[in-house]
Amino acid sequence: MASITHYYDILGLPPGASKAEVKDAYRRLCLECHPDKLPPNTPKKARQIVEEHFKQINEAYAALMEYPDISPRDSYTPPKDAADASPQSIFDPARMEAIRSQLEAEREAIEQQYQQKLEYIHDQQQQKLVRHGLTAADLEKLDIPTKIGIAVFCIIISLPSLAGFALGGIFMFLGIGWLVLCGTVLLSVLAAETVNSSTYEVISEIKKATTAAKTRADEQRQQRLRQQEAVIRQRVDYFKSLPLATLSESFVEGLSDKDQFFLLLAIKEREDAEQLVRNLQRGAKIAAGIGVVLMISRFFLGFPF
Repeated sequence: MASITHYYDILGLPPGASKAEVKDAYRRLCLECHPDKLPPNTPKKARQIVEEHFKQINEAYAALMEYPDISPRDSYTPPKDAADASPQSIFDPARMEAIRSQLEAEREAIEQQYQQKLEYIHDQQQQKLVRHGLTAADLEKLDIPTKIGIAVFCIIISLPSLAGFALGGIFMFLGIGWLVLCGTVLLSVLAAETVNSSTYEVISEIKKATTAAKTRADEQRQQRLRQQEAVIRQRVDYFKSLPLATLSESFVEGLSDKDQFFLLLAIKEREDAEQLVRNLQRGAKIAAGIGVVLMISRFFLGFPF
């Protein structure tokens, strides 16, 4: 059986606290640490830790209520609002949600700027077409040499289908499928409108410039997303590398909200995560924070949960 001093520690009370203080601490902890407060998608291991912690709270309360007061504190009066009297918890779900929203907003801003860039590229393409007296429909037109070249190519690559007919069986069905595909492409080429070679050259240059601009825009988008992910990964790896003894409750309380969020991500990857949660003695708040992390993990870092 645990010592009486340990029971006081579980309830966050000094040894010798009165039964009135014990009752008040118990009510506050029930509000803060009850397993029913956890988000539905809380990981199983985190939920088990919270449930075990809540059992310890109940055990401590029962033991201390049976234990005689050592130094009654008649002057003690419970605070009007126990929640306001308790210190701000680490990994506060509301603050972690704010960081999650901030990171997602940064990512959405990158995507939005990419879409705006694509719209700008499209407008530039339209302006080039107008300057040459062309329309968007002209982008699908071919000149006669190109049309003939594509048609001949389709005919040549369709010839292997004849071998399928000769072999029979499944090869015949494969040959028919290939012939239908080549025939479809050939018909679309033959149906395409034609323009003179000089106009087709202009169209080709416009299409080439548009494709190159879209490629650059996508590369810039991917680079910015990678930079954002690299910053997150750098902080997560830092917290993963810290010795377990370093990650005390006071250490975590001194972190910024964003670093607490990154620490939550690191906890998911640490092999000693369960022991770390126990050491911090804030299982319920940690699990609730992890529930917030679940919502962002699918977007960042490829976490397998």
